[in-house]
Amino acid sequence: MNEILISNLSQETLDETVRFISSYQNADESFVAWLGYSTNEIKSQLMALTPSFNERCLIAVDRGVVCGFLGIYVSEDQNAFRLLGPYISTLNNWNEVAMNLLNALKPIIPAHFSMAKVSFYNANVNCKRMYETNDFSLYNAEKTLILEKKSFTGLKEVTNPEIIIRDYHSSDFNEFIQIHPTTAYFTGSEVVKRLNHVNRLLVAELAKRVIGYGYFEIFVADEFAELCFLNVSPESRNRGIGSLLISRVANEAIKHQGICHIQISVRVNNQEAERLYTRNGFKEKNVIFAFQRDLNIYSWDDFT
Repeated sequence: MNEILISNLSQETLDETVRFISSYQNADESFVAWLGYSTNEIKSQLMALTPSFNERCLIAVDRGVVCGFLGIYVSEDQNAFRLLGPYISTLNNWNEVAMNLLNALKPIIPAHFSMAKVSFYNANVNCKRMYETNDFSLYNAEKTLILEKKSFTGLKEVTNPEIIIRDYHSSDFNEFIQIHPTTAYFTGSEVVKRLNHVNRLLVAELAKRVIGYGYFEIFVADEFAELCFLNVSPESRNRGIGSLLISRVANEAIKHQGICHIQISVRVNNQEAERLYTRNGFKEKNVIFAFQRDLNIYSWDDFT
């Protein structure tokens, strides 16, 4: 077998690498969450990594051709990182290449991090087998639900004129953070830092108080929007606030040219949330399984 070399992703290998990732990301048996599907979207996401993709991403190269990729997205707020991959093209020695990439991550991972996470479809049996063998345990499973643009029937009427749906203001932070779950994959501070012209946070206001919010991101190159978080304060639930937020998010998202659908993820056992989305036109597409490894118990040095 020819020697497969592991190196940092570079500007020179970036275009070839994003084409490689895209070709595997579009198949259920090799899909890993957090990255997009198209080359443009994946390239944009890698270039946005902090501190840089050169320091956060590795590639495997066989005779001058990229045959593997693995990167990490770090969350300093949570002392955790998410694994972006691996994506491997060599089926005969998939596990060997994957383990070489994982072991090469050791100097990249900040020493104080306490948790490693990764998510993928159940059809990705290679990832599932490797991560389970190395002390990753299942901690969540979420259904992906889709609302097609053609199925969106228009804005829901606000029956209470005192309820205002508007864009987030910096002065809303303290009330927003009280509603945002502490276990969410982006902290409240991270959500606010991500806001721009395609990542938006809408809030529901009643009596000059924030009682709910919806955070969504537009993936222009992939032609869809994702409603990442939708939450309503406990005392304001069952009053139609969630449906109003969904309706406004959908309306704002489909204004972008080329957007074909909106998707959300909901825990498989959260029947109340699933009913809310299905009442508003969402339909199930697939299920993503999330695994994690507690680095306080299982050190990264223990990979086999």
